[in-house]
Amino acid sequence: MASTIRWFGGAGSPEIAPAASGGFNTLGFFGSSFGFSIRVGEYQTTTFRTNANGTSNGSQLPNVRYANTSGAFVGAALVAEELLEIENNLATLNIRLNTDNAIKTQNSRFRAFDRVNINNNPSGVFIAAAELRKDNASVRGSGDQFWQQIYGSGSVLALEDQTTANATQHDWYVAVTASPVSIGEKTEIGFYFETEFL
Repeated sequence: MASTIRWFGGAGSPEIAPAASGGFNTLGFFGSSFGFSIRVGEYQTTTFRTNANGTSNGSQLPNVRYANTSGAFVGAALVAEELLEIENNLATLNIRLNTDNAIKTQNSRFRAFDRVNINNNPSGVFIAAAELRKDNASVRGSGDQFWQQIYGSGSVLALEDQTTANATQHDWYVAVTASPVSIGEKTEIGFYFETEFL
């Protein structure tokens, strides 16, 4: 059975190319605009699709910025909203699994690492994530209520099992936020997704 995993910057955004492509294959966190730094202890105010060293603007992506343990600033909003109220299409990432045959998924996980070994922590930056599950604007979401810090094998974000319906496409929506813990460019950060399907 053939299967592919593709990464998009939120619903409807361009695809983030595979890591080895040499193209726009990186999720980049910035200050007020592309190329602008984030102050130590603060969180990104913009998110872009970029190249491996963060020097080429491949398009702006949805931005979800940490506000408090259960809330986020979405886009340019100045008022935080609860994670459970953020709709899927506003997620930082849409991770999509396509298969030839209908399947169910289980034990899906999302992690941050140093781009060398998936068990290593990302270098020089605090990363937090939350799964968003809100398909309908008028219904409260059922995703993560709180942000979770993710780092290597020490803290991995568990994603919802998709076992209630067989399908050839499965989507996960993840909000990701970043804050540098020291000065300087941070390029030793990667994201990894894994799932089992049957």
